[in-house]
Amino acid sequence: MADDNKNLNPTNPNPEPNPGDGGQGNDQGNPPAKTFTQEELERILAERLKREREKYKDYEDLKKAAEELKKLKEAQMSETEKLQAKLAELERERLELELQLQEARLESLKLKVLDEMGLPKAWASRIFGTTEEEIRQDAEELKKMLGAAGKTVGSGTNPPGGGNVPKDIDTQIAEAEAKGDWATAIYLKGKKFGQTI
Repeated sequence: MADDNKNLNPTNPNPEPNPGDGGQGNDQGNPPAKTFTQEELERILAERLKREREKYKDYEDLKKAAEELKKLKEAQMSETEKLQAKLAELERERLELELQLQEARLESLKLKVLDEMGLPKAWASRIFGTTEEEIRQDAEELKKMLGAAGKTVGSGTNPPGGGNVPKDIDTQIAEAEAKGDWATAIYLKGKKFGQTI
């Protein structure tokens, strides 16, 4: 039985002591474990660190580039938003100008119709409609309601200014004295002679 214990490894019937395993022998046939000195370990670690650093050597550059790209996108987004706001503002201004143009054309049309019908141009604000037919119809209705038969201002019995011709100062003084309004008469006499009382 003692012989059986000596031969534990059937593949290697004559085991030899291995100086690298501390005299314990290698029963499985694996290569012996390698031992390293401190200098060898430091050299191996330095090489591995160098390889890893080489992989990520441009990490800082990539990080800076990514940050610049982010800022550029933000700037472009801001520019896009600015352009969209400017476009909206210009569109609003265009619509306002179109509305003003339409109102001016409508006012011009009202004045034309009033002139053709012999009505005062001051009535333009009283005429409603968006087409020439509507404006003409409204002007005719207004003419009928007010009884204006097309008398033109300044003709015959309808003098310019509505017949209120200013009186000369002597007439005004005589009227004031006839009424017994002495304060007005004195005031008018002073005005006539360039004196104010």
